Amino acid sequence: METTTQLLAFDELNHYGKANAMSRYNDTPDDWAQEIIAHAKQDAPARGFHVEEVSWSGFSSQGDGASWLGTVHLPSFIEYHNKPDNYDYTQYFVLSELIKDGWTDTSIGVTRHSFYYNHSGTMRLEDISDNFHDANGDSCIDAGILEGANVYELMRSISVDSRLTELQQWAENEARNYANEIYAQLRDEYDEYVGEERFKEVCDINGWRFDINGYLQEV
Repeated sequence: METTTQLLAFDELNHYGKANAMSRYNDTPDDWAQEIIAHAKQDAPARGFHVEEVSWSGFSSQGDGASWLGTVHLPSFIEYHNKPDNYDYTQYFVLSELIKDGWTDTSIGVTRHSFYYNHSGTMRLEDISDNFHDANGDSCIDAGILEGANVYELMRSISVDSRLTELQQWAENEARNYANEIYAQLRDEYDEYVGEERFKEVCDINGWRFDINGYLQEV
């Protein structure tokens, strides 16, 4: 006597059947992460970042995470992050004007120092102070709100060497924070794709039916 296989909708399966069905048939599309990465690149300039490449791995192993390569545009970075209620607001404002005036490069590179991991801790910034120029007593700001101000006096007033060191660490921390935000968005999107509720919707849309053990059956 021929036995007829019972056809079950996904939500009619027991726990084992659901887990088996999801492990076999709940695939994510190959391009599921592309929109998040595209938005990350698009939104980065407002924070002073230019993101050229995002690398990531996830989502269950130690060392998983995201990082990015590109540049930090220092005046834009300071403008975005240096709020008027910051204790050092004025010093960073002056530093930004010095950078705009050409006393150092306006942008610095963001690199990665690991070939094995992608998390934000692998990110490094080039040394900001490497290209900072010395000023003599006659040098003045050429343009901007501080036009005509003595460069040497401005540098001394803000303790420029210490301020550059702080800016280096600040920019590196914020660049890593942005990488962590990108990773969190990727993780949330992935969790939604592989979640039970979405898989149930896929099954309902396609009219999928399963045997009691969660194996897909032809209807």
